[in-house]
Amino acid sequence: MPVNLNLLPTELSVSKSLSSLLKTLKALGVIAVAAFIVTALGITAYFVVEKLALNNIDAQVNALKAQVATQEKSEQQVILLKDRLSKISLIQSLPGSLSSFLSTQSLLLNLSPNTSVNQIQVDPVGATMSLGIKTNSDLSAFLSSIQKSNSFKEVGLTAFSLSELGYTVETQMAN
Repeated sequence: MPVNLNLLPTELSVSKSLSSLLKTLKALGVIAVAAFIVTALGITAYFVVEKLALNNIDAQVNALKAQVATQEKSEQQVILLKDRLSKISLIQSLPGSLSSFLSTQSLLLNLSPNTSVNQIQVDPVGATMSLGIKTNSDLSAFLSSIQKSNSFKEVGLTAFSLSELGYTVETQMAN
């Protein structure tokens, strides 16, 4: 059997009520520390979960931004295509403009890949073309294709300029 030896003098001993109070406070302290640790772990886990959710939402937002950017580009292309189609149908519906359109189309088929078409206006009377031509040989080929074409009665060179990018040629052709 264990024997308890109390080496403290009896006048320095703790009363029973104070001893039970100290034991209760010690138990409450342990419970409070455990509750604090559990609460701290819970808050940490909450912040980790919310940070992961925020990263997931950021990834979704970036994906949606990329999707919107691609849809804007494709939507612009669709609008431009609709505009071109409406202009082509308008030209085809005008009496006499179909022959000008077909004649202009035959000239456009003979252009080199280096030549850019800046503007074309087609009406029943004729057509106006503005081209960006990069080389002398392409310019010669374009002018010879106009000369060989019997589609237009009259062809006038309304503007001609030379820059670092090449030649800018504007012609007016009448039926």
